[in-house]
Amino acid sequence: MWGLNFTVIRFGLDEFPPFAFATWRFVLCALPVLFVARPANISWATLAGIGGFMFGGQFVFLFFAMQAGLPPGLTSVLVQLQGPLTVVLAALFLREHATRGQWLGLAAAAVGVVLISQSVDGTASLLAVGLALLSALTWAVGNLFFRSARGASMFAVTVWASVLPPIPFALMSLVVEGPEALLTPILHPTGRGWFVLFYTVVPVMWLGYLIWGTLLRTYPAGKVGPISLLVPCAALLFASLLVDEPIGGLRLLGVVVVLGGVAIGVFASGRRLR
Repeated sequence: MWGLNFTVIRFGLDEFPPFAFATWRFVLCALPVLFVARPANISWATLAGIGGFMFGGQFVFLFFAMQAGLPPGLTSVLVQLQGPLTVVLAALFLREHATRGQWLGLAAAAVGVVLISQSVDGTASLLAVGLALLSALTWAVGNLFFRSARGASMFAVTVWASVLPPIPFALMSLVVEGPEALLTPILHPTGRGWFVLFYTVVPVMWLGYLIWGTLLRTYPAGKVGPISLLVPCAALLFASLLVDEPIGGLRLLGVVVVLGGVAIGVFASGRRLR
């Protein structure tokens, strides 16, 4: 579900401008707050951190990266850097000790990003790579907030953390894109547009995070973490089948190095947990 999401987002950006897309996605994602109670043990500050960084920042930067020309499969690889970046942020701000394996994984992944940046053409593509890295960074920051939500209903956290992002996104959409762009799903509805909104909310946000949270509560993080490496693999497959995204040469080498670096960091974290 998460792998296909990158290609679906690519289709969505053909229907909606980025801020309007983000606004409607999180408005729809937040609808269950009408009947789902707010997690009692989660503060509004934590929900704002999750919503602002893990959800809002991550996806807006991701939308703009793809609008700037970064293909969905390659985007899915770059945002996986959130894993090693989380380790760095935890070491800097939470005084957590990172292992040599985790630092090695981050260094290898950074080399892969450099290789990928050399494989793209033009200023817009390099800008898109930078935006994808900002998406990974904001996701990593959101992970630090998300850690304090352990023990709460993952579905409740997801929908309540989606309450705040639509407000600034709607304002930015009004200012930058205009009122008509913000109201596109209503004024100019299309079947593909509403399918994109449905898919990015129901399977990706509601069901996806529910399954992920259940896995994290049931099994050790070191066992669950490597599963996330299947996301960019699936994304690359769907992108090649649905939008003919080419992966080869220096770009393929960069993808392999990035995933290898992330894998080193994930497995180093797993050994430490055991």
